[in-house]
Amino acid sequence: MISPSAATWTDEFLWSKRKRGDSLADETINAILLDNQKGEIDQIFQMLVQNRNFPNPAFDVLPDRVKKIVEDYFVKTRRLPDWAEPFKLAVASDVFKQYGPKILLLLLCKSLPLCYTCWRGAKVLYRTGRLRVHDGSLDSFTRRLMETAQFVVNVLTLNSFEHDGTAIVSIQKVRLMHAVIRYHAQQHRWDVSTYGIPINQQDLVGTLLSFGVVIIDGLKQMNIELTPEESEAYLHLWKVVGHMIGVDDDLNTESAEDGRFLMNAILEQQAGRSTDGGREGIELTDACIDLMNSRLSFGPFKNLPSVFVRFFIGDQYADLLEVAKADDKDDSLAIDAIQWLDKSFRSGSDRHLLMGAVGRAFSNQMIDLLMAYYNGAKREQFYLPSALTDTWESEKPDFRIPPAQTIEEVIFYLDKVARHLRSQNNPIGLFCAVYKLVTIRVQEGLRANRFDNPVEMEQVDVGFGNRYFEALNNYFDGKTATSPWQLSFEAARTLITTDQYIFTAANAHISYDLPIVVAEVYKGKDLELFKDDFVKMNDLFGDMYDQMNDNVGRIFRPFGTMVTYFSDRIKAVEQAVMNAGREQAWTNSRALHQAKTETERQQLLKDLEAQSAKMGRLVARPPWLLRLPLMYVARKEFGTTAHKVDVMLRTALLPTIS
Repeated sequence: MISPSAATWTDEFLWSKRKRGDSLADETINAILLDNQKGEIDQIFQMLVQNRNFPNPAFDVLPDRVKKIVEDYFVKTRRLPDWAEPFKLAVASDVFKQYGPKILLLLLCKSLPLCYTCWRGAKVLYRTGRLRVHDGSLDSFTRRLMETAQFVVNVLTLNSFEHDGTAIVSIQKVRLMHAVIRYHAQQHRWDVSTYGIPINQQDLVGTLLSFGVVIIDGLKQMNIELTPEESEAYLHLWKVVGHMIGVDDDLNTESAEDGRFLMNAILEQQAGRSTDGGREGIELTDACIDLMNSRLSFGPFKNLPSVFVRFFIGDQYADLLEVAKADDKDDSLAIDAIQWLDKSFRSGSDRHLLMGAVGRAFSNQMIDLLMAYYNGAKREQFYLPSALTDTWESEKPDFRIPPAQTIEEVIFYLDKVARHLRSQNNPIGLFCAVYKLVTIRVQEGLRANRFDNPVEMEQVDVGFGNRYFEALNNYFDGKTATSPWQLSFEAARTLITTDQYIFTAANAHISYDLPIVVAEVYKGKDLELFKDDFVKMNDLFGDMYDQMNDNVGRIFRPFGTMVTYFSDRIKAVEQAVMNAGREQAWTNSRALHQAKTETERQQLLKDLEAQSAKMGRLVARPPWLLRLPLMYVARKEFGTTAHKVDVMLRTALLPTIS
């Protein structure tokens, strides 16, 4: 690796970096587009949005040539540099765990506005950032800001640099996106002589520095000073990110002193007004301020975000971006008083005591702001791991699951929830992981034209998934779910076996949710037309018994031994139980479908809920003669809940029995 040096960062050297992109990612995109296959680029990014893991079986649908190019890219970019230090990455994550709300506030008030002062780099952000639409709203650019915030969270969360962790996958996706932007911008009259290559090396390292040393300096402005070890670890993490996202080694530094020197050199060379009077940088900054105003300012604190931006970036750059000044006529008395007192404090000290305290206080509202965001275009909500929100004392859950519209969306959110619950070692994730695999089987059946009524089948599957998501949202909110689901959630807090966790939840889903959804989808239609598809849907699960028994056998080794010798008998019992449940679910579906009045329907629903809850209690808390040996099995199961969810997702397997 070439060690960066401030001595080499001359004005001429920095200008030369505006002519360089990212050869690895650029060559990947150019190779894919060799045959003008723009549709495949769109397809790849759609897959990346919906599938967070690699190797990714979704890529199997791509032409062989394109599939090889894409997989080669992911293989080459997934490894951490040899010099990466896992302990420092963990320390950096702990810094974010302690000061995350402050860092996210600084992202909008300091890091990004400083980047927007560099008018050449801001040009590509403005052109590709999906900014102000014709009605003047900033909704489309808000998505871009939230994507940036999500990237920062993904990178700084603990263990995110583990094998195919959120940091690695996020970096791979962003790096590929940068290459697509570079390609298309240069196909549409991009002035390289004036602006340099879009998202060039100088722009890349400037952005990384704004996430690194600029944040550390912003924390100091808030009277939060990291220890030397914390500062070193935090900058080390961003150096790792820089290497993995394609920053040249001779620009990539983790020294705070060198980082400040390089950031200041870039600002000195690039900060200024564009030929349109600087409107692009101004509007980019306005988007940050408008986003914060929507949540962080109220009553007498209206316009506080503008005060924050000016405070954190300083008057020189704030004037460049036309951020409101202290004497703004729209400021309230409270805002005027804060600014007057802050200047008084600063006259005798550089510690900025008042504004630092105000910033720290208001930063806690960043969590509410971010968690409230939902990207309708991607049906994606901003995501924060509970390990962070618990520390930040936020009452918000990790995320809300929006209503799915397609079976692909059901699978996407099942995977997301399963991985989230896995990170918490929460047994609820066990059923979620199994449910994902079952839904994939239905999707495969739809693709293979196995069903006579494919439209209704997908409607049933999506409605089925949405009822589960509704129950989970209640769980995340701390609200009471319907009786069968509430029982399964409470069972997850007790000592029961993996099978009991899964079947308690499966009971709620099949005996209670399924009849309701089937009756709703076929309201006003002939339900008997669905009977064969109903049977086929259940039959699709039949060939999963071997896999499921193997999963459980790896978790509880004695069962693995039994499967070895009594596989056929065990499967016969399982199929008999499933067939009985299927027949009862169909009977209940028919009863709900045939209900003559709403009163009759409500009584059927009440009875159905009670019956399902009764069956769930029997699974979760069987008679003592059976409960005692099951508790013994639960204690002897191998691995943590996270291990078990991995097994159910088939992303990792525990060793087989000897």
